[in-house]
Amino acid sequence: MDKKRKETIVQEINYWKQNKLLPDAYCDFLMNLYTSGEGEFEEQGETNNMNSKSNGLVSGVSLAVGIFTVIALIFGELALVVQALISILISVGMMIVSFNPGTSPVIKILSRIIAAFIVLLFSVELWRTYFSGQLQMLYLIIGIQCIVWAVGGFFARQHYFTISGAIGAIVLLILYL
Repeated sequence: MDKKRKETIVQEINYWKQNKLLPDAYCDFLMNLYTSGEGEFEEQGETNNMNSKSNGLVSGVSLAVGIFTVIALIFGELALVVQALISILISVGMMIVSFNPGTSPVIKILSRIIAAFIVLLFSVELWRTYFSGQLQMLYLIIGIQCIVWAVGGFFARQHYFTISGAIGAIVLLILYL
């Protein structure tokens, strides 16, 4: 096989691996098959290394911003409109990071959990502002969130959301009764 054709095939295999179109084991097998066990070409490996560094930086910064947002919502005395804007923007940003294919699985899980926690904190702040003293309304708001987490986690096969939603709903039922 000529060198130009082999380079094209190797680039396609790298593209499949990078975008998770095929499992890594298949891509590694095909790469070894077409490169006679020599692995990737150097210029492709360097771009993969640069992409992983930039993905790591973006993921780290977004997690830090998410954690600082949680701290600001817990301890800060911000106006409700400001809290709403911060909560929405940061939660959307965290979900964008969590669905980025280059992000590591741990960062994906942490960003989804932080986004859900920000939504929970904001809903408690809404209750405190508009329904303070009505404990049944707080149970209803948190109960709806727990059900959404459990059902969403079940359909998305994210067991940590299914388990936390189910446990939260059970605790709320015990507290309510």
